[in-house]
Amino acid sequence: MLQHLDTLITARLHGLGWPAEAFVELLLAGFAGGMIGLEREVRGRQAGFRTNILVAVGSALVMIVSSRIPYHDWPADPARHINVTIDPARIAYSVMTGVGFLGAGVVVQYRGSVRGLTTAAGIWCVAALGLASGLGLYLLVVFGALLVVAALWLLDHFEAMLPKARYRNVVLRRPWVDGCVGDTVRRLQDAGMHVADVSYTRSDDLRSVDVDARVSFFERKSVWDLDARVGADGVVDVISVGET
Repeated sequence: MLQHLDTLITARLHGLGWPAEAFVELLLAGFAGGMIGLEREVRGRQAGFRTNILVAVGSALVMIVSSRIPYHDWPADPARHINVTIDPARIAYSVMTGVGFLGAGVVVQYRGSVRGLTTAAGIWCVAALGLASGLGLYLLVVFGALLVVAALWLLDHFEAMLPKARYRNVVLRRPWVDGCVGDTVRRLQDAGMHVADVSYTRSDDLRSVDVDARVSFFERKSVWDLDARVGADGVVDVISVGET
C-alpha cells in the first residue's frame, strides 16, 4: 500500500520535469523544517522557526545539486581517456558533519547542567529530512517529520509524568550549637530530600552557621515549601535554593 502510494507520487512529480520537482522538494523540506521549528519556537529554544527551515531547505538544495551533478554536460576527451566519477552521497556526508558543528553551538553548560541537546538533535534530524526531500523520498520525509514532532512535543508531556531526580544547592542559616549540622541534614531528609554532600561556614562572630547542602529530590513541591518544612520552628532559615 505505502510502496504503491510512494511510486504513484514519485511518478507524478517526475512527470512535472526536474525543475518543478526540485521546487516541490524544497517546499516539502521547508514544510518539514517549519513543523519542527515551530515546536521549538513555541518552547523558546535557541534554534527556532527560521533556523530549522533554513537548515532543511539548505540540505535539500545541496542534495538536489548533488543528485543533478551526473546529468551535467561534463567535457570528455576519449582520446585521453578522461572519465569523471561522481559520488552524490559525499555531499550528504559533508552536510551532516557541518550540521553537527551548528548543533554544537546550541549546546551550553549552565550551572552544572547541559542544555540544548534536544535542540541540537532536532537540527540534525531536520538536516536529514532535507537530504531525504532533496533525494525525492517524499513519504519518508512526511513520516520522519511527524515522528520528530511527536518526539519533541508528545513525548515531552509523557516525560513530564516520569519520576525524575532533580538536584539543587540549598543554603540554610541557623544559630550555631553542637550537632546543628547533623540536625540540619535530618531536617532536609525529613523534607523528602536526599543529601549528597554538605559543607558549612560559620559567621565571623561564631554565633550562626550557613549550611550548604547538595540535595536531590523527585517532587518539585519539596522545594516550593522547603522553608515551611525545615524551618517550621523558626530555628532554620532558607537563604537560597539554586541549580547545581
